[in-house]
Amino acid sequence: MEGTENRAARDIVASMGDKALFTYIPEMEITVPESDRRNSMDKIACYYHAEQFVLSDLYIGYAISLYRYTIPMVVAATVKVLGNLWPQKNVPKNIDRDALLSRIKRMCGMGMLRRFVYQLNGNNIVLYSTTPEFSKVIYQSLKMSTDARPEKDLIPPIEIIGRAAASLVSSQLLKSPYLKTFDFMPDFRDGEGRIVFNSMLTHVIDEQEYITLIEPLFTRVDIKRFTKEEWNHYLSRKIHGLRGYMEQLAEKKMCRVQLVIVCEDMEDFREISTMICNVFPEQMLEEIYYTAEGSLKSADYNIRQSLVRVTSLKTGQSDIKIPGSVSSQLSYPFF
Repeated sequence: MEGTENRAARDIVASMGDKALFTYIPEMEITVPESDRRNSMDKIACYYHAEQFVLSDLYIGYAISLYRYTIPMVVAATVKVLGNLWPQKNVPKNIDRDALLSRIKRMCGMGMLRRFVYQLNGNNIVLYSTTPEFSKVIYQSLKMSTDARPEKDLIPPIEIIGRAAASLVSSQLLKSPYLKTFDFMPDFRDGEGRIVFNSMLTHVIDEQEYITLIEPLFTRVDIKRFTKEEWNHYLSRKIHGLRGYMEQLAEKKMCRVQLVIVCEDMEDFREISTMICNVFPEQMLEEIYYTAEGSLKSADYNIRQSLVRVTSLKTGQSDIKIPGSVSSQLSYPFF
């Protein structure tokens, strides 16, 4: 990737909403099929005692649990990364896409995974998540932390699709040969309590440690559940929390801390980047990158060709700082 010529920043921004599956539609609902709803723990226990699920299923489930909501393509890439990280473990890193999809569907019927379905342009879009019960089984069996909270099934649709979009970005950065560690539920405490962020990846290059936070911030308002003021407060709190957490990490670990914001589309980028420009000090802006599902897809999943950052500011109405220009001249060294 080092030798690839950078795309123009305007092209990256313009493509942010292109062919996106994870996009919020007003009053959108995401449903769970009836077959996925009940008696997960009973199902898992029965299949376990009948020896109908195997160790590799636990690793597939673990890969899915990292993102909370994602698609088989991301699962396949992540399972391969985990297999390379842990060559002695029984991770099915060489499983082909068809076999993996068949196994995922079977795991849904076994109460391990749950499908979340919504409609976009007349098509059913399916996301997969571990059931809370299977998350506990993964932890008990593998001693790996997963999100076993039953309330994760209750989060609003806009957060579900935001996390699904972020899974595309996180899975690309996981592939870096410089990956050292990953944490898919980093948290930070502010005056209102605990904020859980999407993911944090650590890379080491020439003895320099880089910490990258990946966070989806979608600005569309889920009007069935929130007022615009409530959602803006939620976004503002998360942005202030990201600043505090980045400063805390840089001070404690003496490392370079970077942030990748996953937006929904170009309008989203404009609104979120303006909020960030008014919260972060100007010297931190060079460590903040923006992307979207459409940008990543239009760059054939080349992460270096799908990121932009704000390089100058100008003052808008009421002295609000807004992006003056953006750049795609990236300092991302991870590939």
